[in-house]
Amino acid sequence: MSKNSGIKPEADWMPLASVDKECFACGPENVHGLKMCFESNGRKIRSKLIIKKTFRGWSNLIHGGILSTMLDETMSWTVIHFTGKFMLTRSMTVTFKKPVRVGARLTVTGYIKEQSSERKAVVVAEIRNEDGDLCAASEGDFALFSKKHFLRMGIMAEEEIEAMASAISA
Repeated sequence: MSKNSGIKPEADWMPLASVDKECFACGPENVHGLKMCFESNGRKIRSKLIIKKTFRGWSNLIHGGILSTMLDETMSWTVIHFTGKFMLTRSMTVTFKKPVRVGARLTVTGYIKEQSSERKAVVVAEIRNEDGDLCAASEGDFALFSKKHFLRMGIMAEEEIEAMASAISA
């Protein structure tokens, strides 16, 4: 958990190591980012956070693009953690259920709905407020890749892929 989140992990949730320090969604060193920290209970991934005014849209509402980013990031971490594979989002749908206000305490959870092959997974993520109300939900189709295939695609530098592979296998 981030020292700045103000929310402590529960006993059955174990923190996951950050991989990319500069990522907009989960990078702890990105001064403009969300600083999402993830935990797993062995069945799901989650992140608890409070969204700052910086990420607002109209008035005191969190921008829908920020909520979508949170959902995508949670689904991505879910895939990486539970499949041990590298991934790319192929598609995702987002349904906004309830407005999210600046300063709201949110919990984003993700789980794998189905993995039809070694190359594809369907993942679900939800954002709930501190009352447990569903604020936004998404379902995403993810392409899965081995470390070797990801390296051939030239998406990341080899040292970044090695660091991520070490974190995945930990």
